Amino acid sequence: MLEERRAEILRALVEEHIRTGEPVSSRAILEATALGVSGATVRNELSWLEQEGYAVQPHTSAGRVPTARAFRYYVDHLTPQRIRVSTKNRVSDFFSTVHLELGRLLKATTELLSDITRLPAVVVSPAGTEDRVKALHLVQVGAQTVMVVVVSEWGRVTQEICRLSSPVTPRRVEEAEMLLRSLVVGSDADTTLATVDHQPDDLIDAASEALHRSWEFGAEVFVGGTRQMATVWEDLSAVQRVLEVLEREAMLLNILATAPGTNIQLGSELPMAGDLDMAVVSTSFGTGHAAGRLGVIGPMRMDYAQTVSAVEMVGRELSDNIGS
Repeated sequence: MLEERRAEILRALVEEHIRTGEPVSSRAILEATALGVSGATVRNELSWLEQEGYAVQPHTSAGRVPTARAFRYYVDHLTPQRIRVSTKNRVSDFFSTVHLELGRLLKATTELLSDITRLPAVVVSPAGTEDRVKALHLVQVGAQTVMVVVVSEWGRVTQEICRLSSPVTPRRVEEAEMLLRSLVVGSDADTTLATVDHQPDDLIDAASEALHRSWEFGAEVFVGGTRQMATVWEDLSAVQRVLEVLEREAMLLNILATAPGTNIQLGSELPMAGDLDMAVVSTSFGTGHAAGRLGVIGPMRMDYAQTVSAVEMVGRELSDNIGS
């Protein structure tokens, strides 16, 4: 824990660098704070911060630039800012008016989050085994063909065709639908499949296999706002490396596979970043029995106070939307 004056100088160093993208001078820090000390005192404290690994000086006549260690201290002591009313209204309007199947909703959410943060956004859906059946329908499309339609609590809609060994009547399809509904509606995937597997019947067996196929999915990854990258990173090589990360689903899953709640990962803390100028702000969303994650990817020089608030607000709204 830094003593109060050094912590204030570090905060000003980070925030001025976030604002300008340039090395920060002692004069800029004096103007950004109310420390009431001399420029020489600030320079001495900056030298101390540099010795302790919180800052670097690109060259002798330049100001200082915060290091990853400085950004980590800064975000660990961060107070998120209040979101602008216009942004709040935009997010609320989006979730109150957009009614889409889950996959499309999550994709649209990445675009929304990217637009309000001006950073690439990622949403990872909850794993399928934690979803629950909200509705099930059997639709006869031929004498020996039935479509199984499953609607989950998260809004997933799957359709599977069952081809039977012998013809069935509409009455038999209706009876099978009623039985299956009584067994699976409100159940999660594991309970659903175990229950149906114990019902010996040609039509039920075929529907059971269709249910198996409809639940055979893991977490899905949705990415939006990659067009923002060229304006976020000035270094084109960094843009290329980040783009490689965004194109690899397994890598994104690994990055966002953190503990529930809000998490900020910086630079070498990321499982693949190494010396890459990259930070991830993410939070969890979902209902009580399942959770996905959403977040944004940007340079370490991002506006964390606004970004954390935006990510958490969208996460809350998305949770309410898929849980309703």
